[in-house]
Amino acid sequence: MEKIKTVFFNNLPLKILSLLVAFLLWLNITSTQKARVEFYSDVEVKPHPEDYMIEHIQPEKVLIIIEGSKSSLSNVNISKIQTYVDGSSIKEGKNVMPVLVSRELIKDFKIVSIYPEKVLVYAKKIK
Repeated sequence: MEKIKTVFFNNLPLKILSLLVAFLLWLNITSTQKARVEFYSDVEVKPHPEDYMIEHIQPEKVLIIIEGSKSSLSNVNISKIQTYVDGSSIKEGKNVMPVLVSRELIKDFKIVSIYPEKVLVYAKKIK
């Protein structure tokens, strides 16, 4: 019994310190791990032009890749992230427009890529 006591209580402050350092190291590693999420999102026209009818958007979906901490990414509802094109500059016919991503839900994340970066928007003037 005395031998077991000596093993556990010999250098007790150093053993407690090493456990504390190990815990802090583990905490640091798990909190800084980054993860990437890829998802497809429908492209919308915002704001919708009043005097134009959008006939077709090609492609209708774009691939979005975002990066952030693992713990934060698990809390993001990907289906609520919106991709859109700026409808204020639409003209009749074929428009090549850059795809934008609403930053409200993903302000803490980095957008790694949007593929394709531009889409074709076909619009027709309403008479």
